[in-house]
Amino acid sequence: MECIWYISGFRRPWEAAVVGNLAVALGAGGEFSPRVYAESGTANFRVEGVLSWKSLTFFERAVIVLFKGRLWHLWGDAPFWWGWVRLRARTLHTSLDVQPQWRGHPTRLFAEQVQEGESRIIPSFEIKVAWTDREGSPTSVLLLALQPDKALDEALKENLKEIKKIMEEVLPEGGVEGIAIDGSEMFQSELLKKCRVLFIDDSPSNALLAAYLTMQGVPVITRDGPLSRSVLGPGGYLTLQGGAKEDWRAVLQEALSEKGRSTSASARRFLKENYSVRGATETLTELYRSVAASSVSAARKENR
Repeated sequence: MECIWYISGFRRPWEAAVVGNLAVALGAGGEFSPRVYAESGTANFRVEGVLSWKSLTFFERAVIVLFKGRLWHLWGDAPFWWGWVRLRARTLHTSLDVQPQWRGHPTRLFAEQVQEGESRIIPSFEIKVAWTDREGSPTSVLLLALQPDKALDEALKENLKEIKKIMEEVLPEGGVEGIAIDGSEMFQSELLKKCRVLFIDDSPSNALLAAYLTMQGVPVITRDGPLSRSVLGPGGYLTLQGGAKEDWRAVLQEALSEKGRSTSASARRFLKENYSVRGATETLTELYRSVAASSVSAARKENR
């Protein structure tokens, strides 16, 4: 059955990689072949044949919306014309938002977010993506990937000089090229390719980022939370106990030592065991089968 994917969110490289992994794996299975359209920009998705929705003519878009595909999967926020699709096709909706406005069968990537009536799609992190290739780059970078939290943001900004000084002291080779906080522009920069330590909050997007960088050997520091435990495993990350100078020094020393390497290795084992391509494909295929079966059943009733 032809399945159409419309991607309006999941623009950051690690978010797009999750969608790309699933599309490639699902297409290889043959039962459901996704036709992927990205609202804008296709570079991060790494899916053969992905098309930019904005590159299509008005007539091409209208034909697709009104006639193509009996099964549609929305990734992100619904476009203004989504209601036309829902009139004639079965729809699924996947979102990273804490409280999304569902516009199709609701699906989540994290078990901790699934509520009654919602389904879970298991993500996969097995495909290596180019923006995490840090080979040949000895420069060390601490990347602070945070959601807008005013109190934490201010505390970190006040301590940036101190954190950088601590890193320069504890790094055996010395030198810190950059310390970044929030902002979409930093996620597209060279900092990701040179990242040596990642500090995150417990938000969905940053949990995905942590998974991908962990697969590349980057130790993760976070304040303990359900999403971090779910993605990296209980022993797959280091915990910042407080915000004082001594707390930062202790956790950075751990991250840049053998403990950081072993913690990262533990997270990689957890990811490979619990987020395999096979498991991801099976959960998505079963979900599509269920939706498709209900569609066929409804069509038969109409024909009687």
